[in-house]
Amino acid sequence: EELAASDQWRSAGERLRALVDIWKGLPRLDRKSDDELWHRFSHARSAFSKRRKAHFAALDAQREEARKAKEKLVAEAESLSGSTDWGGTAARYRELMTDWKAAGRAQREAEDELWNRFRGAQDVFFAARGEVFAERDAEQTENLKLKEELAAEAELLVPVTDLKAARAAFRALNERWEAVGHVPRDAKPQIEGRMHAVERALQESEETEWRRTNPEARARAAGLTGQLQAAVDKLRTQIDTARAAGNNSRADKLSKELEGRQALLDQALKGLQEFGG
Repeated sequence: EELAASDQWRSAGERLRALVDIWKGLPRLDRKSDDELWHRFSHARSAFSKRRKAHFAALDAQREEARKAKEKLVAEAESLSGSTDWGGTAARYRELMTDWKAAGRAQREAEDELWNRFRGAQDVFFAARGEVFAERDAEQTENLKLKEELAAEAELLVPVTDLKAARAAFRALNERWEAVGHVPRDAKPQIEGRMHAVERALQESEETEWRRTNPEARARAAGLTGQLQAAVDKLRTQIDTARAAGNNSRADKLSKELEGRQALLDQALKGLQEFGG
């Protein structure tokens, strides 16, 4: 009766069978007592057998549901094995693996057969992806070498001495650059940075050339220089007048103002030189 409530199906079942043998080996009692005890003994064995049968029936049902679920997962895995959508399919295989683990175990033979099919389908896909990625890595490594050569050629254009020729040469190099294709991701920022540095140097040269040849900007620079020059000349005259009159404090004050105006004039003259005059 104690064993009848056990969930240790194997050990409890074996012990109950052993108890039957022990029972048979014992001497019989009076009929009434013997029948009553046998009834209790037999009832306990029957109760255990019913519980065990119900347990394994439920387990079989669960395993059958797991088998059906895994059949569907295998079918999808096999349908995806020839896919070339590397990123999306790899992500879907990860989801299928999560679903596989959540489905529970099927009967042992079915489980092993389904797992071999499921894993085999993934192996086909990932092997194909690995080959493509290996080829792509080799191609991108070769592309990097080509772009390094183009970047080195572009860097020879700096410092810019002939803007028109440098611009034309850079355009031609850039067309060849675009035709090369992708490089390894980790090398991309550095190699592109080299070309961008040359491009910025050309842009700066263009801006300098534009300022130098822009009539309006040159006129403004010349006008500002003329105004500052006139102010400097005026201050010098005022300083000379103040000193002649013995007003040294005014002369000193004007001299400090002259220093500031002269600094501005020097800067303006330097800017005007960029316009070639």
